[in-house]
Amino acid sequence: MTEERKKVWVDPFQTKLSLRIGGYLVVFFIVFCNFLFAWKMWDEGPTDPAQQFVDIFRSNLPVFICLLVLVPVMAWDTIRFSHRLVGPLVRFRQTIQAIADGEAVQPIKLRDGDYLIEMRDEFNLMLAELQKQGVNV
Repeated sequence: MTEERKKVWVDPFQTKLSLRIGGYLVVFFIVFCNFLFAWKMWDEGPTDPAQQFVDIFRSNLPVFICLLVLVPVMAWDTIRFSHRLVGPLVRFRQTIQAIADGEAVQPIKLRDGDYLIEMRDEFNLMLAELQKQGVNV
């Protein structure tokens, strides 16, 4: 039996990762536009820089539309991907805190597709071994 998590955003790590990726995308966009502008100026010479800058966006409109479509999809995938890692880490953290508080804990269960399955198995083996040794967990 696996417990379904209701929230996708479960840890501040996801916020930091998303902000970092968003920052990379902004830097990419700025560098990309400046590179295209510099290429156009080098190719045509600096005739009318303002018009050349506008022409860049007009002539590369399909590229910018693709970016506008793909960036939200990539952002959502990043959040879902990080959830498969961060969700188990939250579960481990909660279990460790419960042990530290002297509470009885159950073996950790993760969802299909979650990462850290091997760590879960080793953690649950550790819990079972501690119980065999008489430690109340």
